[in-house]
Amino acid sequence: MITTTNTRYTVFRAYKQLLRVQKETFKGDTFAIKEAKRKTHEEFLKNKDEIDSNKIQEYINQANEIVSILQKNIVQAKIETAPSEYRFKLQLHEKHELGDNESIKKPQSIKTLKRQMIGKCN
Repeated sequence: MITTTNTRYTVFRAYKQLLRVQKETFKGDTFAIKEAKRKTHEEFLKNKDEIDSNKIQEYINQANEIVSILQKNIVQAKIETAPSEYRFKLQLHEKHELGDNESIKKPQSIKTLKRQMIGKCN
C-alpha cells in the first residue's frame, strides 16, 4: 500500500502519462495500443503493494524513462503502395530525436575500437 497521498498521486500521474503517450505513439494501431495498455496495467498491478518509498520512486522513474523513449525514439511507419513497389512513410513528431548520423558517416577504425575496448577491460 502506498503511504502518502503525494506518492499515490505521482504514481497515478506516471500511469496516466504512460497510457497517453502510448495512444499518441501507436495512433491508429489498435492492437499495439491494447497490448501496451495491458502490459502497463499488469506491471503497475504487480507492484501495487510495494511500501518501500525508494522502490516506488524507482518504478516511477522507470515509467518516466519509458515515456521519454516512446516520445523520442519510437516512430510509426505506414505503407504507401505504388503500382510496382512498397514504400514506408514515417510519421515523425516534434518530440522525436533526429540525429545527424555523423558517427555513422565517419566510423572509427577497428584498431581504435579494439584499443578502446582493451582500456575498458583493465
